[in-house]
Amino acid sequence: MKKHIVVLEFALLAAALCALAPLASAHEKDTYKIGDKYYRLTVGSLNEPFVVDSMSGVDLRVAQVPAPSGSGAAKGAGTPVTGLEQTLKVELAAGNKKETLGLDPSDEAPGAYTAAFIPTVQTTYSYRIFGTINGSPVDLTFACVPGEVSETAEDKSQVKVSETVTRIEKIGAFGCPAARNATGFPEPALSSYELNQNTQNLDATAQAASKQAATAQTLSIVGIVSGLLGLALAGMAWRTKKGSQT
Repeated sequence: MKKHIVVLEFALLAAALCALAPLASAHEKDTYKIGDKYYRLTVGSLNEPFVVDSMSGVDLRVAQVPAPSGSGAAKGAGTPVTGLEQTLKVELAAGNKKETLGLDPSDEAPGAYTAAFIPTVQTTYSYRIFGTINGSPVDLTFACVPGEVSETAEDKSQVKVSETVTRIEKIGAFGCPAARNATGFPEPALSSYELNQNTQNLDATAQAASKQAATAQTLSIVGIVSGLLGLALAGMAWRTKKGSQT
């Protein structure tokens, strides 16, 4: 019963985050030519500020935009692309850990999708969006940026991602998660990872102390046995000597 309640609460939180998707900031906006059409992918993290051990998730928005004129990328909001939850997935990566999640479409913002998760370590996260858009295969990776993030930095160099996908323009970025202790008050808040490490250290210290106590006890017993054996040998020697003098 408790497990079902936890799953329900997680689902409700995910739905709430999905509804809030249009309000999030610090996102990367990339324009791609995919097949014969142009799309703007807006990628970032939900529930900012992005903090360790706080509910967050991948925030993805996809819109089809007009073909760019001249050397600039297409302007305007474009037309939201719906139904991508059926053709796209997202792979989370942090260090050597990876996990693939499905995308949940927003009921209130067409073209917006989320994948809820809780960051547990302060490190660089990347979101790999893969599958198909308009029948064309896509495999795009977006990584968070540690420290200060520029939402206006532009990169207009064209990057050929695959035979059918070319990036036309990149604008902005999204940040990596902040440490949990930075948001604690009045005392720093330890993350679950730090608590786990502290617990492991305490266990290791307790085990080492237990081994030392066991070793000391063994040496003590050996010392007592040796002492008793010495007394026995001394007694035997005394009796032997006394017998020889009689």
